[in-house]
Amino acid sequence: MKTILIALTSIFLFAFSCEGDKKTEQLNGLETEVIESLEATSLKAEDFKGKIDELLTLEIAAQVSGLPATEAEKKYSKFSSLENLKYEWNSNRTKKIEFMKGKFIEAPIKNTIELSWVKNTTLEQFKHDYHNPTAEEIKKAEEAMNKKMTELNAEGKTTEEQAETASNVAKESISKFKVEEVPNLGTYSVFVDSGIMGVTTRDLKVFYKGLSFTIRVDLSDDVQSNDKKAIETAKMIIDQKLK
Repeated sequence: MKTILIALTSIFLFAFSCEGDKKTEQLNGLETEVIESLEATSLKAEDFKGKIDELLTLEIAAQVSGLPATEAEKKYSKFSSLENLKYEWNSNRTKKIEFMKGKFIEAPIKNTIELSWVKNTTLEQFKHDYHNPTAEEIKKAEEAMNKKMTELNAEGKTTEEQAETASNVAKESISKFKVEEVPNLGTYSVFVDSGIMGVTTRDLKVFYKGLSFTIRVDLSDDVQSNDKKAIETAKMIIDQKLK
């Protein structure tokens, strides 16, 4: 079920970020655009490969969080070429998570500051990837997911009931997808809300001089407080590490 859900959600993201015949053209042209962007800036994702902790340092994370650096747990992971760095502190907080439709559990959560998706792109592509989908884009995405659901069912990789359930969950996540511009941060920045299977996330996506990166902060149950901390983290990374 999880694999089916990821597949359908990925189809949605690709469908609304690339329209019709523009898909191939955009993908083929992106490499050239990124190269041109890199020629105009000294910021290259390759320079931070395997060492994104030079961007989000323990000192920055501790300063933003107001928590002791000595009590932080540093976690690093990598999927393909994309790296993830997380600093965690123990907390007494819990979060209500839906594990079945209409059924929730109180799960313990940690205080967290996280950096991921450090990569090169263009401003045009960044804005294209992170925008509020139009009604037409959502319609096309749902049509693509329905087509995939039918294919999976025909291939015997899932039952009709499983595919329909996964499709409904993926469509629900579409309804929660929201992009909000953040003024005066980097070249262009946005908060992106998303949610799947009862778990919601809010990420700060930052574009600065050809480099994009993602900050996720969970230090409080108050969204506005976390937003301020995420913006503070991004500004410190730009001011101290990228300028």
